Amino acid sequence: MRIDQTHIPWLIGTASATLVGGCVFAASAMHASPAGGTAIGLMFGSLALGLMLFAALLSLRKRFPIWRIGRATLWMRAHLWLGFLALPMVLFHSAFHARGALTLVLLWLTILVVGSGVIGAWIQHTLPSRIFREVPFETIYEQIPVIRAQLAAEARQRATDVAQSLAPATGPGATVVDTLLEITDLEPQIESLQQFVSGYVNPYLTEETRHRSELKDRAWSREQFESLRREFPEAAWAPITAIEEICEEKRQLDRQARLHRLLHAWLLVHLPASAALILLSLVHAIGALRY
Repeated sequence: MRIDQTHIPWLIGTASATLVGGCVFAASAMHASPAGGTAIGLMFGSLALGLMLFAALLSLRKRFPIWRIGRATLWMRAHLWLGFLALPMVLFHSAFHARGALTLVLLWLTILVVGSGVIGAWIQHTLPSRIFREVPFETIYEQIPVIRAQLAAEARQRATDVAQSLAPATGPGATVVDTLLEITDLEPQIESLQQFVSGYVNPYLTEETRHRSELKDRAWSREQFESLRREFPEAAWAPITAIEEICEEKRQLDRQARLHRLLHAWLLVHLPASAALILLSLVHAIGALRY
């Protein structure tokens, strides 16, 4: 979600609601000791719980996209800013301090949920443009394993093309080119290339990004391919360069995979903390009403 000019009204509304709430809290504190059990405290608590429940509705909206209740972008903006507004409401409700174990847990859970949500909004705002800049070969994330396999097959084919590019042309219209080397003279180099492809290139292209490979180092990779080009005549440089470019594409796929995981990693904190916050808030509210 991009943070653009459409968020300005939400920012103004959230700041205004926080300011009004602060004024009401300060005015009530001048007449009585602020506490969650007072009428003002219960009002702030009810507002906070309502904002939390509304923010939780986004999960249902995503789970059932056929429910055309407002645009998805509107829901995302409401989730972000109204969820953030729950934090000052909780602080006003608790009078900025906890009076028990449950309220202390709720206070820290609220800070954790809001904080992780802000971090997630910042990541979602900045990371897509970063991926666009750093990953020119960006593809659909779910297709990365398929593309890795295709790259490995293409690299093996390019290695075979090296020997074929050195074979003399035959047939009508063939041109005879004099060279000081025959294919048999280059058999050690061809075998070395095949070993390099099978021992380094193919494992690198087929394995996940978490595995260690020297080809992850762009400088080391460039040095190796430059050395291979020096061992072969110019006719074989094109397929060797093609293998080098395939390895570069794999690096970009790995980069995209890492950034994609970072794009969603904050949810590992935000979602369970949100679920715990909603559940414990309901327990707290029911307990407050009963006792």
